[in-house]
Amino acid sequence: MESEFERLRKKVENYPSASAYNRLAELARLNGNVADAERVCQRCIKEFPRNGQAYVILAEIALAGSRREEALRHLHAAVERDQRSFGGHRLLAEMASEAGEFSAALDHFRHLQTLKPGDGTIGARIEQLTAQSAAQSAARSAPATTNATTTVTMDAVRAPANPTTTATPAASPPTRSTVRTPLPRSGTATITRGAALASLAKEDGVRGVVVFDAHGRVVVSAGLPEGRAELVAALAAEITAGNQAVHSVLGQDQPNCWVVEAERGQIVAFKRDANLTLAAVAAAGVRIALLELRARQALLDLGVA
Repeated sequence: MESEFERLRKKVENYPSASAYNRLAELARLNGNVADAERVCQRCIKEFPRNGQAYVILAEIALAGSRREEALRHLHAAVERDQRSFGGHRLLAEMASEAGEFSAALDHFRHLQTLKPGDGTIGARIEQLTAQSAAQSAARSAPATTNATTTVTMDAVRAPANPTTTATPAASPPTRSTVRTPLPRSGTATITRGAALASLAKEDGVRGVVVFDAHGRVVVSAGLPEGRAELVAALAAEITAGNQAVHSVLGQDQPNCWVVEAERGQIVAFKRDANLTLAAVAAAGVRIALLELRARQALLDLGVA
């Protein structure tokens, strides 16, 4: 990694290009030098102002630091200067979806579809968001005072369906802990636990996903060969427990994300619940910030986050 970093550093000095700057910034992030990555991005923007990827990298850095507004500014700059910025439109789409702004998310996903026609993952997200947008509109237009129908809340829309249980209208509004309303789809299909992970498992570079409890027991998985989910869950549970123990001793906040990198891939874990963790097995070059957004959406669909 270090030799590649130095080679690229020399290359941008002698033969600067936007792609070389972007790769150098990514390597600086992987090396843990966020400040250096930001400096490289700023230099790229100065020399290649029409290149959107440098803004996307800055946005990912801001998101990793929980600076959402700053990330949005960078992403809007990315798509304004480069309408073909796939990463910019993708992150904006996921952030809008996470905020419940389904119409805006659909606009970005439809633009992505023009950039990458025939992509099944994008098509699936458009279908899902169209249903969520329709449910949101129906909820807003429903009469405020009625006992005859149940108002669908966003938490209920995002919760997974239980194939053996049907939600019954109640006098009080439904909550995530008491009602599991199937996510509306075109047709009659509903989202199952496995389907909630399908979109994440189909992401470029993602080889499989597993959600497990505090004891390493598999709750649901997707994309992993038979028996592999249990092995990944057991390993990830041990690492999670070790992380928690170390941070407790140091008196630090518990981490919500950790990464184990190897030459041929990585395992990335996201903890959004006291008991459940999502671990993704991915290729080495997959961006953690985008993966985190997709993992958070998967946990939302499972009714966890």
